Amino acid sequence: MTTRRAVLTSLAAAAAGLPLLNDLAGHGSRAAAEGSVVSGLPERYSSNTDLYASTEHLEGQHWVRRYRRHEAVDNLKASSPEMSLTSVVAPHGGVIERGTSELCLAIAGYQPILPGIVTEAEPNPPLPQPVGNGVPVRDYWLFEALADIEGNPLHVTSTHCDDPAALAVTGGSRYAVSLHGFSPDKDASGKPIGGAVQVLIGGRDQRLIRNIRGVLESRFTSPDLAPVNVTIAAEGTKINGDEPTNIVNRTYTGAGAQLEISTELRRMMFGDWSTAAKRVGTAGQGVVASYYWNGFVNGVRAAIDRHERGLDWAVVTVPYGG
Repeated sequence: MTTRRAVLTSLAAAAAGLPLLNDLAGHGSRAAAEGSVVSGLPERYSSNTDLYASTEHLEGQHWVRRYRRHEAVDNLKASSPEMSLTSVVAPHGGVIERGTSELCLAIAGYQPILPGIVTEAEPNPPLPQPVGNGVPVRDYWLFEALADIEGNPLHVTSTHCDDPAALAVTGGSRYAVSLHGFSPDKDASGKPIGGAVQVLIGGRDQRLIRNIRGVLESRFTSPDLAPVNVTIAAEGTKINGDEPTNIVNRTYTGAGAQLEISTELRRMMFGDWSTAAKRVGTAGQGVVASYYWNGFVNGVRAAIDRHERGLDWAVVTVPYGG
């Protein structure tokens, strides 16, 4: 049995060890994460540590990581504050799986913003600001590729993610949600199986998976816009996210939910998704983008809230509007 003291001790050790870098429905086993190597060849880097040691692909030039852990203080004799409940991560943000960086920040309760650049004129660049309006803020971590490099060498599979900040963020949370991009399999006629607009939900937290599926299905009901196919990834499929070593399952309950979002759905969440700056500036802007962005972001936030309150969509008998 893991004691509360052991958990807190391990979290403190993880936090102290953060390095300063440079100061599914089962749509077939071929369904692939958008930035992954699908040729059967091994990925370029075996882990984040391996990537960070590279002299070819450099932090600030080719990639960046961003994270936030909210202060937790325990100096009470008789009682203790609740530890972090749910964190949000995007292991393949930036140009690897476009749109997942912005979604990660938004679901965590922050306005999407570009990575800061320290200059002489601006030694303290702005940080992501809370959305406000009662939206809770959550710990987050994201890795972003800044350069679009042939072969996606900066993609490190989620089961090999060993970034100390990522481990501290998810390891200090009871639950976690990860955002990914994927390309659906196609049938013999070349059409995406399950439709071009879909979400595959995997992971090890079955109740969280049910809550996310139920809420998202209740959000996308417009008769005038393309429906969103929300499906639970089948056991044993390539991107069902149920491996214990997957970063989303490295919580202190050993479970989380992995959301694989199709390219077309992510594209429709932005007025212009061609560059990071344009994605930040046009997230949810316009009738179509507003419908899909707000439906997804607010839906996942609502599902997390339900989950943290101990609710389970499996016992819901009326449409959920929260």
